[in-house]
This record gives sequence, structure tokens and C-alpha cells, in this order.
Amino acid sequence: MPPRYDAIVIGGGHNGLVHAAYLARAGRRVLVLERRPRVGGAAVTEEIFPGFRFSVFSYVVSLLRPEIIRDLELPRHGLDILPLESTLTPLPNGDYLAMWSDHDQTRRELCRHSPRDAEAYDEFGQLMHHMAMAVKPILGMVPPDPTSLSPGDLLGLARLGKHFRSLGERHFHALCKLMTMSSADFLDEWFEFDGLKATKAASGIIGTFLGPRSPGTAYVLLHHYMGEIDGAFRAWGFAKGGTGAISEAIAAAARASGAEIRTDAPVARVRVRGGRATGVVLESGEEVQASVVVSGLDPRRTFRLRRRHPSLQVPRLLGQGEPRARGAAELHLPTRSRPAPARRDLDQPQPRLRRARV
Repeated sequence: MPPRYDAIVIGGGHNGLVHAAYLARAGRRVLVLERRPRVGGAAVTEEIFPGFRFSVFSYVVSLLRPEIIRDLELPRHGLDILPLESTLTPLPNGDYLAMWSDHDQTRRELCRHSPRDAEAYDEFGQLMHHMAMAVKPILGMVPPDPTSLSPGDLLGLARLGKHFRSLGERHFHALCKLMTMSSADFLDEWFEFDGLKATKAASGIIGTFLGPRSPGTAYVLLHHYMGEIDGAFRAWGFAKGGTGAISEAIAAAARASGAEIRTDAPVARVRVRGGRATGVVLESGEEVQASVVVSGLDPRRTFRLRRRHPSLQVPRLLGQGEPRARGAAELHLPTRSRPAPARRDLDQPQPRLRRARV
């Protein structure tokens, strides 16, 4: 008789691990199946070259919800976040643009390149703060179905409408622009210095496979303004030990609540009966049953289930082809010591860069 669980989570990425941890905390018997030797998915730390451990894909932490950190007690399981204190943008003329966690320091740096942008930066920051506060409360809510007449959905729509009406005309208009414009066009309305616009636009394309002139990337820029670490809003940081340390902490929390996590356990197919998933078959031939099967895989791999099980209902893709993704690159530069910007004749001394993102 195959072993039976309340839930099977396919894929041990950080999303799947969080899902498993919460189910285990609720008393469910949960099994996580990860095909690789380590958990984490895109949030892993690996020794690519001898002596150098890299955060291979995801490299900063900020959008990990603080309630998840609290609920799962991740610091108790080894999570230690170091603040990102500065960023550095090299410029074509040999100069640089440094931005700091301290607003006044950043403003002084901007004044060196564009006094007009330094003035606009204050108002821009205030607007983005208001917009982030407007969006933040709805991040964790289940979107109401606008086609449903159920009391729950109607109440959810009413609450959502009341929330957006409370923004006022000016802020509601700004939010509409952020939801529809490209990050490049939105930033063009505020700033003139290309170095500043390029630095900000980078936050609008992270993880999107889009360019800075793609519509909708202005919201991604706003989304990255909502970073939070230990109650500090708009804060970013690095996990000590690399991003893989986040996944390991979540996995440890899941195990502490009773979840079982198996690595080197690739799933060959999902068992389906009557249009519902009833378990999985591993590549080893082992069968495992469960009341619920959760996919923590990317859409491409998940939607391939349709090929093997036509009776399994999955969302229909636009067009007949498979989703495509373009590549991206990240450059890691090992240094012998902490980098520092070149000394310049400024009224204010330039502090050393520490834990900077380039």
C-alpha cells in the first residue's frame, strides 16, 4: 500500500517550502519532493567555483513577508539578514552614482549630478511611499471574483472599492499610471539624469523578462519600493550565508512542525482519478498518495501535466505554444576587500561602500 499524506508539495523552492510549513503547522501530514540534492529552487547558495559560494539566482531579500518570518520563527531557525546599505551604478564617463539607505546622503549624491533631480527626489519618494502604503494592504488578500454574486465576493469588492476611493483623486491617478506605464516612461516624468533613471528602472524589470519600456513595469518598480526588513519599510538586505540560507531556514521550520522533505526525489507524473490529483509517481517508480497535490514548479513544468493527463483541468494558455522565457545574466565579482568609491572634492566626505549592490 503506497504511503498516504494529507498533501504533497512538488518542488522544494522557497514558495513550496512556505506552503508546506504552514500546512504542517496546521497539523497536516505533508511531504515535499525536490528533484535536486538541495532545497531552495531559485533561492539557493552553491559553490560554483572552489572557495566561492554564490547566491546563484535570487540575491537580495526584502519582499519576504514579515508575517511569514514571524509565524515560522525563521530567525530561530538560522535566518540572519544583513542590511543593504548602498548601491553603486558605474557611469560611462568613469564617474558613478552611489545611493544610500540614508535619504539625505542620497540627495547630496544626486545633487552632484543634477540639482533638479535632487529636488524632485524628495517628492518622488513621498509619492512612492503613499503608493506603497495603498497597495500593501491588498497584497495578502484573496482577490474577489467580479463575476460572482456570492456574499463573500460582493463584500470583498465593496471593501476593495472603499479602499481605493480613500486614496483621493491625485493618488488614485498616480496609482493608475504606475499600474499601466513602463518604468522608463514613468521615470522620464520625474528625472532628467540617465544614471538615476537607469538605476531606478532596474527595479522595474527584475524577474519579469521584460525591458524598461514594457508597459506594466512601473508597477514592478513600485512593488520593489515595498521592501521591508524587521519592520523597517523600504529596506533591503542580504541573507547571511547567501539566499540559500533563507530556504534552509524555511525548510528547518517546516521540519520542526512535522513536514517531511525529500531531496533527489524527482516526480515523473501525477496520478489522476476522476479529474482530481490523487498522488504522484516518482522516477524511481515509487508511488505516494495524497488528498491534495500542490505544484511548486514553474508554470511551464506544471502545465505539461495536461499532456500526460487530458482529464486534469489546468488553465488554457494564450495561443497554442508553450510559455517562453528569455535568459538573464548576473555578474559576481569576488574582491579582496570592501570596495570604496574614488575620493572626490566634495563638501561632504564620502563614506565607504559596504554591502553594495552593483
